[in-house]
Amino acid sequence: MRVIIALLALLCFSCIPGKKEKEDKKDTSKEGAKIIRSTYSNGKPKAEIPYKDGKKNGLSKSFDKEGKISLELPYLNDKREGQSKKYYEGGKQLYQTTEYKDDLMHGIQTKYRENGDVLSEAQYENNFPCLNLKEYYKDNTLKKEYPKIIVTPIDKLESHGVYQLQISMSEKVRKVKYYTGKLTPSGCISGELYNILLNEQAKTGQLSYNLGPGGFVMEELNIIAVVETIYGNSYITQRKYNLAIDN
Repeated sequence: MRVIIALLALLCFSCIPGKKEKEDKKDTSKEGAKIIRSTYSNGKPKAEIPYKDGKKNGLSKSFDKEGKISLELPYLNDKREGQSKKYYEGGKQLYQTTEYKDDLMHGIQTKYRENGDVLSEAQYENNFPCLNLKEYYKDNTLKKEYPKIIVTPIDKLESHGVYQLQISMSEKVRKVKYYTGKLTPSGCISGELYNILLNEQAKTGQLSYNLGPGGFVMEELNIIAVVETIYGNSYITQRKYNLAIDN
């Protein structure tokens, strides 16, 4: 009788739901394909992430609190790869598509108005913005006017032995970054550029040259500005400046 009771107890323990669920989860996380799902407190879906062999593989989805699709993001071996899609509230209309390669923004990012018209087209290379941003007005005409770079020399050689170039934009901007150097062959920002010191409040950059008596500097500068537009895009403009100073 005691043997029978012991066997029954063992069988009952193996049928406990929590124990079986834990074992199944462990098995599927190491091999094969599965989808991990999460929900909001109201029971609506929050996210769906596909896995294969322990890595994100396939199209992941994010949802708003009403269960409507807000983002679709493709993965390949834990890295973003392919075209992502972001939606306006309600999940019916596309807001933005972005191309990814090896987990970096690489290709065209397109934004849309709620009526489906194209708002902007921006190129990226290895997560950096490129030239030739296209933004459209509500009548679908291309925007052509953007702020330009202004270079103002400030000569303090006689008093302080310093010559400065103040870099600014021809009109007020939301955000801006200044660089010197050359864009990539495809016209994109890269990590090889020199960052110009920026005054965040005034939105101005400053290049300083310290020259003692008899000092001389002559060079051609390529000054680059990356301006954030009202649509949240990065507009790139550049200007050549011939510098010639002596003390």
